[in-house]
Amino acid sequence: MISQTLLPTTLNTVWIARFRQLPTVPRLFFMAMGFVPIGSLCAALFGLLPLQLGLRFVVLPLGLFTIGVGIRYPQLGRLALRGLLVGIVATMVYDLVRLSFVMAGTWGDFIPVIGKLALNDESASPIWGYLWRFIGNGGMMGMAFAFVPWRGARAGIIYGIGICCCLFGTLLIAPGAQDTLFHLTALTGLMALIGHIIYGCVLGWLLQRVESSAPGTQYAELPGTVQYS
Repeated sequence: MISQTLLPTTLNTVWIARFRQLPTVPRLFFMAMGFVPIGSLCAALFGLLPLQLGLRFVVLPLGLFTIGVGIRYPQLGRLALRGLLVGIVATMVYDLVRLSFVMAGTWGDFIPVIGKLALNDESASPIWGYLWRFIGNGGMMGMAFAFVPWRGARAGIIYGIGICCCLFGTLLIAPGAQDTLFHLTALTGLMALIGHIIYGCVLGWLLQRVESSAPGTQYAELPGTVQYS
């Protein structure tokens, strides 16, 4: 059965109001914590704080604190865990496409570099870079997305494009960022944009599907979206 089109003054308003009944400070805390790993990487690329120090004194302590907050607020903790896991899955789907570009020789695999920076070890296994990517970047930003009231592929795509724009800004502004990660060209920019669109699409769509079976967690899609049931 096809439900009515969601309007911003009807169902969206009701669902967003329900979402905002969650404790405000912890909700905003989880949203902010979702960007701590990627923020630490950006800080390292800008030369503000080496990534190994960011990992030791920022990412890990705040990560443990986030777990504690999730235990203190179980409803928010469950929402954060859903976002984290869905974000990891979305990153894996993104990487199926990205690695096809890598194997085709059109894009270098820069992910292992992140692990080397985090451990300050040039011989570090690529596994560490991928752990950072799946859990720290994709997973945690998935957690942050879980704390906005909109769901669905379109909302996720907008989110993914926003993340990609921040990546482009970092590559263009941060000294040496392109040497560390990858050189931004029309081709690599297009591939990165495609990947982030895929990430956002899977994130928004899958999180909505996962939450459809959880009572009280059905939030709004962007205005004008038609739901099917």
